[in-house]
Formats: sequence, C-alpha cells, structure tokens
Amino acid sequence: MHGATTQTGERSAQQALSLEAYAWRNRGIGVRFSPPRGNRSRHLPQRCQALHNERQRRVKTKGEKQLTRQSYQQGYVSNPIRTRRGLVFRIRYRLRTADGKWVHKSETLENLSGKKAARAVLDQRIRESQNRPIETINFTVQHIVDALWRPYLDRKQVKPSTKRSYDCELRVHILPALGAIRIANVSPLHIERLLQSRLEGGSSPKTVRNLVGLLQSIFSVAVDNDLIPRSPVRDRHKPRVTRCEKPVWSPHQLRLIVDSVPKGHRSLFQCAMLTGARLGELLGLQWKHVDFDAHKLEIKQALWEGQLVQPKTEGSARVIYFGPSLLAALASQKQNSNHNESDDFVFCKDDGSPLNPDVLRRDVLYPTLDRLGIARNSRSAGFHTFRHSAATIVNQKTGNLKLVQKLLGHSNLSTTADVYTHTSADADRSAALALEEAIFGDLFQVVPRFGTWNKNAALN
Repeated sequence: MHGATTQTGERSAQQALSLEAYAWRNRGIGVRFSPPRGNRSRHLPQRCQALHNERQRRVKTKGEKQLTRQSYQQGYVSNPIRTRRGLVFRIRYRLRTADGKWVHKSETLENLSGKKAARAVLDQRIRESQNRPIETINFTVQHIVDALWRPYLDRKQVKPSTKRSYDCELRVHILPALGAIRIANVSPLHIERLLQSRLEGGSSPKTVRNLVGLLQSIFSVAVDNDLIPRSPVRDRHKPRVTRCEKPVWSPHQLRLIVDSVPKGHRSLFQCAMLTGARLGELLGLQWKHVDFDAHKLEIKQALWEGQLVQPKTEGSARVIYFGPSLLAALASQKQNSNHNESDDFVFCKDDGSPLNPDVLRRDVLYPTLDRLGIARNSRSAGFHTFRHSAATIVNQKTGNLKLVQKLLGHSNLSTTADVYTHTSADADRSAALALEEAIFGDLFQVVPRFGTWNKNAALN
C-alpha cells in the first residue's frame, strides 16, 4: 500500500511538473520553468520533446505579436553533376509561406569551385529566406515595375519627358528580356547579356550607360522593399563613355544664323542666342512672364508635347535679365503678334497655339545652317548649341562660372563647368603664351605672333 501510494505521488508530481513546464507558454511569458536539479535527468526526454515542439510551432510573445520561430534546416547539396556547361550543383531548401507552412525550393548552381562553395550559397539562401513572405517570391520584374517602381516615379515627380524615355526602354528592351523572370532569380549574368545585346545591336556606350542607370533604379526599389538582398546590377556593367566636345558657335556665326532665319522666327532665335534658355522654356513663355520695365523675363514653366510642365530642375526656375537688343526684339514681337494678352504665348502660331520644337529644328534651323555652310551632326547641332555657345561666351568674358550657372539654371556648378563651358582656339593660344612668358620672361620677345611670320626676318 505504501509503495502504491509512493508511485501515485510520483506520477502526480510528474504531471504537475509537466504542467508547470508548459505554463509559461500558455501565459505568453518568455521565462521557461526549470525542474529541480535532482530530477532533471529523469525528465530529460520530456524536455527535449518540448524543445523540439517549441522550434517547430508559431507562438505569440509579449504584446501579442505573431512571430515565426527560426528554422534550423541544413538544406541539401548534391555532389558535382557533369553537364555540357561544366560541373553544376543542385541545392534544396525550404521556404516558409505566409500562413506558416513550408514549400520546397531547388536551384541549379553553375560556375562554382566546388561543393564547399555550393554549401556557402545554400547557407546564404537559407539566411535570406528567414521571415520572408511567400508572396514576394513569385514577384517578377514586370510586377516590380508596375506595382512599385512606377509609383516611386510619381512620388519623385519625375518629368513626363523622362517617363516617356523610360517607358520606351522598358517596352523595347528590358521587359522582353527580363519581364517574366522572378525578381529573386535575376542575376548579374542576365544584366550582362542584355547589355551585350544592346552594344552588338549598334547602341552607343552612352545609351547603354543610361540603360544601366534605369536598371539600377528598378532593382534598388526591390532592395529597399526587402524583396531581394542585393541588386544584380554591378558597377562593372557600366561601359566607359568618351565625352565628345559639343559644338559651339562663335559670335559671328550666331549673328549670321539669326539674320538668316525667316523674319517670323527671328525674335525666337535672338532670344535663344541672348538668354541661353532651353527651347522648351522659350516656347512656354507667356507675356505675363516678360517685364519690359525691369528688362527681365521669368522662367517658370516649359512646354513639352504641347503641355505646360514644371522646369527641369528647381534651379531651372529663374529670372533672366536682358539688354536693349533683346528688349527691342521682344517689343517688336509683341507689337506684330495678334496674341499679346497676359496668358498668350510669346512665340506661337497664327492661331495662338504653341510652336512645335521638332518643326523648328527640321524646317527652320537645319536649312539655315546648311545655307550658311555651318557644319552640323545628327543630335549635336540643335537649339541646345545656342545654350552651349552662350555659356562659353559669358565664361570667357567674365570668368565667373557662378554667373553662367545662374544664367543656364543648373543645379550643380560641375555641370556648368564640365559640360557647358568650352574654350576657343584664341583662349588656348593665350594660355600657352602666358605660360611661356611667365617662365622665360623677355628672352623671346623677338618671336613673332602665330600667323604673322616676318618673311624678311626668316631669310636673315
């Protein structure tokens, strides 16, 4: 009787101990009950089973926040498999779904040095899969572009002209090659093949470099939303671009161009020559932006595809002062125009609608350059050359890059210095003579100027 009582008491104690061991979990308190030291070995199987169950289930902690226990999976790496592409390895691991279930995922790895490298890739995949919802795994590049990247452009208030350029690249090149691929499966090799196909197709390095920037923007959005740990676009994907010197017209050439265009467009060309403004900014000018008394005009908007949009950058919204020559041209333009109300365009068609920049280039500027014999190349001698020429002339006359930056409306001074200011042959020659004179002083006073050799002195 005494023995039965003892056995019954031990079973009751074990049941009470087991209930206490699990009580912390039911109460939501993260403190585990430890059995007495003397009985620890007796209850070791129960404790191991409880620990195993604890690793495998979803629990609620303090604050009722739903969490997923860390997975202790090791995954699987195959032995080397010989294929036509060389040795490959297959790895398998599990991913947890949003409802707590597991799905199996397998991959084939190429170009690895051995099984140890494959194991490193597998470990990285397992670390990346922690706490990653299953719905993000099936996102393709097309999904990222439509669901995340386009709204990002809207938040950044990207200009419509820039969006149109992006859409063209996406529609023609990026989405046909990458659109159906899952975002997590896009590798640097995919990017490399896309860029090589563009270069082989005749695209310039500058165009391909712009494409790399667009790809970086798309995959950066995916990284910021924790859909992928790292962008597949690398710095080595950017081709080297050799900067070409933009053409610049001399003051004499500028006067010839303005005097040779049809009279109806002469005021517009003179305004482009004397302000350095972008063509879209000039076509978006309304009479309310011209102050004849203060001799200034305000750049507050631009014309794009027949619509008024914001200037290119914050620095592009600016005030440009003008002298008596442009004052007379604008006064004549307003006097001869049938549309001179406050909201009317300064430069417009007979019906008051804005001018088309493509028509101006094709039917007015290019024929004028051809008649004058001024060389022009495709996409390098348009209205933007007025802008480069104005910047170069102002810089040569004043030596003040800050003034040039403000005139052109650049946000960064480096853009003005590196792209829009150029030196003339006379300026280069003056620099060489100044250096020589500083070093040798008056030793070579008898050396004649370039192009003015004294034939008699040469004979002597």
